[in-house]
Amino acid sequence: MIRRLWKGAFIIKGILSPEDARLAREIGAEGVVVSNHGGRQLDCAVSPVEVLEAVKAQSNDMTVLVDSGFRRGTDIVKGLALGADAVIIGRPFLYAAAVGGQAGIKHAIRVLQRELHIDMSLLGVNSCRALREVERMQRHSGTA
Repeated sequence: MIRRLWKGAFIIKGILSPEDARLAREIGAEGVVVSNHGGRQLDCAVSPVEVLEAVKAQSNDMTVLVDSGFRRGTDIVKGLALGADAVIIGRPFLYAAAVGGQAGIKHAIRVLQRELHIDMSLLGVNSCRALREVERMQRHSGTA
């Protein structure tokens, strides 16, 4: 019903299984967010990073975002390498805003950018696309 009534982009949050991703695709969703809502409401649910690859495999051309527990550059690298089109981060920026307002948020962004730069440099990649390619090559060679 929602898809029929809403003609804009339709993204469903809270996907934790490949079957739910398939159903979302079948009803016309353009994307999904693999999420357990930060464990606040679903504290016994699987971690999104554990199901991300399987959900991505069922997504076909849908956009796949991921959140819940992503805090650092290495977390973002893992999410992207496992197939997410983007990683949603909230809590670190909420903490930064609470402590330092706008300046705190700017500082948190710089820290996260620096972490990403270092992490990707250590992996020998210079783009998010390259992260996905490294993961695919390792998976196919059996070294992942």
